[in-house]
Amino acid sequence: MMYRFLTLVWIFQVFFFHAHAQTNELPTISFRDFEIPNSPIVDSTSHAVVILEKGRSDIQVDESERELRVIHRYGVRIKILDKEGFDQANYIIPLYKIGNKFETVSQVKGYTHYIDGKIHTVEMDKGAVFHEKVNEFVNLSKFTLPNIAENCIIDIEYEIRSPDIFNYRTWKYQDDIPKLYSEYTAIIPAVYNYNVTLNGFYKLTDERSKLLKDHFLLNGRRFDCSQLTYIMEDIPAFHEESHMLAPKNYKSAINFELMQYYSTNGARQNLTKEWKDVDRELLNDRSFGGQINRENNFKHILPEILADGDSEEDKARKIYSYIKKQIKWNKIYGKYSQFGVKEALEKRNGNIGDINLALISACNAAGIETYPVLVSTRENGLPKTIHPVISDFNYLVAQVRMNGKSYFLDASEENLPFGLLPLRCINGNGRIIYSKKSSEWIKLENQVDASTHFDVFGKIDDTGQFKGKIRIFYEGLDALSRRNYIKKFSSLDAYIEERMNNSASMRIEDGKVYQLDSLDNTLMESYDINIDFSDNLREESFVFNPILINRMTKNPFNLEERNYPVDLGSKQRELYSISVRLPNGFNIERQPKNTALALPESAARYTYQSQYEEGSLILKQELSLNKAIYEVDEYFHLKEFYSRIIQHHKVDFAFTKQ
Repeated sequence: MMYRFLTLVWIFQVFFFHAHAQTNELPTISFRDFEIPNSPIVDSTSHAVVILEKGRSDIQVDESERELRVIHRYGVRIKILDKEGFDQANYIIPLYKIGNKFETVSQVKGYTHYIDGKIHTVEMDKGAVFHEKVNEFVNLSKFTLPNIAENCIIDIEYEIRSPDIFNYRTWKYQDDIPKLYSEYTAIIPAVYNYNVTLNGFYKLTDERSKLLKDHFLLNGRRFDCSQLTYIMEDIPAFHEESHMLAPKNYKSAINFELMQYYSTNGARQNLTKEWKDVDRELLNDRSFGGQINRENNFKHILPEILADGDSEEDKARKIYSYIKKQIKWNKIYGKYSQFGVKEALEKRNGNIGDINLALISACNAAGIETYPVLVSTRENGLPKTIHPVISDFNYLVAQVRMNGKSYFLDASEENLPFGLLPLRCINGNGRIIYSKKSSEWIKLENQVDASTHFDVFGKIDDTGQFKGKIRIFYEGLDALSRRNYIKKFSSLDAYIEERMNNSASMRIEDGKVYQLDSLDNTLMESYDINIDFSDNLREESFVFNPILINRMTKNPFNLEERNYPVDLGSKQRELYSISVRLPNGFNIERQPKNTALALPESAARYTYQSQYEEGSLILKQELSLNKAIYEVDEYFHLKEFYSRIIQHHKVDFAFTKQ
């Protein structure tokens, strides 16, 4: 990912200005707009293309509220290339709650243009816009443009009024369809000094700045203003692929963050703080540090759950188990406590902050060194590391330190074992907040690899019927994922029945699951199976592939170029141990070659070994991904690595009668 930093130097007072509203109308539609764009970014995978996109933001005074508002005007012209691009006409505008007020949208306009000898335009009815409340923080405005057809063009324009003057509004150059031209203009109030960052792979095509003399009238005086325009052209579509963090981490976009402003008396106010200031604020905050220090909440509880002679780890594990059972997660994230530790314990319900602050407080009460760790979840995006932005974090976990070891703990989920973080939390670095020294960045990672081991053994009789057993062993995140899936069923029997009903290639006759609730132990499934290979068995020959389950047939990496890392969340390992007894009298004629593949520096390894002796086929296969994150320059090698494995899996074993 590349960052550019642009410093805005225009600083002047603007608290009570009145700005002249300016519209951001799109140019008149022309026949030329209907021509298929001749651009390398538009190819057979493109179903629609943005011809032109323009945005403009400035700050105005809301006269009725006597408050500042950022006015965002937006216009986009999109050409629909085929039916798969029709969904571009289903438009959604998200509106966020800032403080105690929501953003509002107005002047929504939509037009559909098509050619029938001449250009016809159909305007969207004003009543087509409807509003939906998602939750207490997000509203949606939705509409669908009329008369959509292949090769039509749609125009969309609207205005958003936002109370968020601190971050302006992110301008997203890159999206899931290509864009020929995208232009954003920001008129920056001069009392404000914004840090402007451009993230993503693609660079700006052009930057323009203009001094607007006497642009605002304030208390009878006129002030200058800076107009900054950022242009990007020929922007390829962003293609999502397996094993990635939030797309917003990688899409080319420009962001504004208020760093400093001048008040009406001329005093400079700095909003960019140092971490020591944030640490102090957090530890003094009633909903954060105030909850950690509520050790009295556990004075009467600890003697009931701990025993004399318990080691520190015994104590930590018992407290972790107690908090998991005592406070059920209400599915709300948060770095702050929603109800407070005491009330959450009484209600037996709380958000992530309630749960993990209670865990930290209880461990501290037991004399165990434990600290809060601020986390930004994978879907929330990577936190900024250059300077503190507390709003980047939406989650909280604990770190326990004992006997020279450290463990990340999250007591929010029933099936999370001690020392394992859920995948949502594995997102770059977290910020650990100490009580007596400055906080620091800490890598969010699990010590246990995600691992699945398939153990298959059995016998094929003279009629081609295979009878045997499959055992599957799960560890790490693989075990967590499987336990969560199993627990969605009404009972273990219901899960096994679902396995029986959805195993198309084999018949499951009996099944058992072991150590489902023993979270610190390996999860195991065991099934008696029957597979009909009679179609493969001829009088003189027999062909089959012993990779009976989860055979790799599709490469998860298919992009020609991927400009963002492959993030697996943890190291991964997949093993197969197979032992199959064949009918009497067969010799091996063809088999996949024993092979060993490896990426540079053993970043990934694949081994395949088989042998056939005295009617028994023994096969061992292992795939080890020895890094949690593969960088952009490793992508081609990883893609080719998987392609070779898939080709290897296509080769069957062939046997002939003696």
